[in-house]
Amino acid sequence: MVKLTAEMKEDIKSVGVLPLATATKSGVPNVVPIAILEIDDSDEKDDYINIMNNFFLKTLNNIKENPLVALYFWTPETVGCNQIKGEVVEITDKGNVYEDFAARVRPEKPDLPLKEVIRVKVTEVFDCQLGKEAGKQKL
Repeated sequence: MVKLTAEMKEDIKSVGVLPLATATKSGVPNVVPIAILEIDDSDEKDDYINIMNNFFLKTLNNIKENPLVALYFWTPETVGCNQIKGEVVEITDKGNVYEDFAARVRPEKPDLPLKEVIRVKVTEVFDCQLGKEAGKQKL
């Protein structure tokens, strides 16, 4: 059960582009920039990060082989430096999650394909700020 703090949610929104790390089943890494994502905190127990897939190739293949992912967020303006680990629990191009997200993105980005939503359940958050807490689990 992991719920992001209000500060973390604000930091994620303010960063703009977050790196998404994936790996093949055999461990070959891949990192891509993610600009179209949203936090879904409607579940009482867990938070989810919904990521819109527009151009994933290796990323989508990796997720299908190995659903464990990581996101990182930090800028000089954010409160902290955090790494989120999560598990992809759904890849969908239909249903409420997809339709609602696509409806918000389409007006701002009409040229994007909006192929599907990658739904990531947040499982852990780690500190990546310089200092004695670096690498320690926060949530």
